[in-house]
Amino acid sequence: MNKRGQAATSSGAAPPVDGAGHAATPFDDLGVAVSRREPLAHHTWLGLGGEAKFFCEPVDVEALARVVRRCREQGIPVKVIGGGSNVLVSADGFTGMVVRLSAPAFCGIDVAAPSVRAGAGAKLVHVVSAAVQAGLSGLETLVDVPGTVGGALVGNAGGKGGDIGELVADVTVMLADGTVETRDVGRLAFEARWSNLDDCIVLACRLDLDAEPAHLLTKRMQKQWIVGRSEQPSGTRSVAMMFKDPLGMTAESLVVQAGARDLRVGGAAVYGPHANYVVAGPQCTSQDVRTLVEQVRTRVRDALGIDLTPQIEVW
Repeated sequence: MNKRGQAATSSGAAPPVDGAGHAATPFDDLGVAVSRREPLAHHTWLGLGGEAKFFCEPVDVEALARVVRRCREQGIPVKVIGGGSNVLVSADGFTGMVVRLSAPAFCGIDVAAPSVRAGAGAKLVHVVSAAVQAGLSGLETLVDVPGTVGGALVGNAGGKGGDIGELVADVTVMLADGTVETRDVGRLAFEARWSNLDDCIVLACRLDLDAEPAHLLTKRMQKQWIVGRSEQPSGTRSVAMMFKDPLGMTAESLVVQAGARDLRVGGAAVYGPHANYVVAGPQCTSQDVRTLVEQVRTRVRDALGIDLTPQIEVW
């Protein structure tokens, strides 16, 4: 039997089963499909790590609220996974509930000039494209940023053209008790690759943009796409950005200056042509990546006196 079909727990005892012979979960009475022991490597760019104890893709906000409330009642931690471009899962996996907001209810994109409302599960590149086609500017410089809107908001994704937080009018979130609220700009804080949205589950946002001819925006978007792709590894998906850029400089330049471009640990290596990326080889483990990132960070700190902040989120 493969990993996803195993029924034994780590203690060797089989979990309870329902009347149909399926392994029981604390969520079976909620009318929500919840799976056990979901391999999280399938959901991350690095393709590494263990399993989630529980995993679900709720069909709507009400289903999500039922799951979130049950997790709170049972003391089960909850994490949300989006595109998985900056997530490193340990070999032990995650002993809680992992939620993926992939259903249509969480992926809508509605344009009502001069605003765009987007669900947390929508791919950021699709939102950028919709805004550009509608002649709304502000997002086009984010076209090369991978992942979902939810992840972009939580990490305040951005680049040389600005951050997404600068465009946010409000964000709709779900709290730990399953209630939903909308936070306006007065309750939101965005800094470099950071936001104060780490205490909730992001459901959607409204972005206020400016009008500009679509043909000019398209050219700007295409130029950014070309430039952005030239600065990222190509030909492999098993990559992740290691560090956030410090104010006024790039993490890549610091890695190069510190002589860390050629570092390797096991199956993990710094990607030489774009030295702020780690590449996971065929035999790579999660621990290889963690150790390499820390070695690079130490090398930069010792050589240049700068303490880089990891971009990779370790689960």
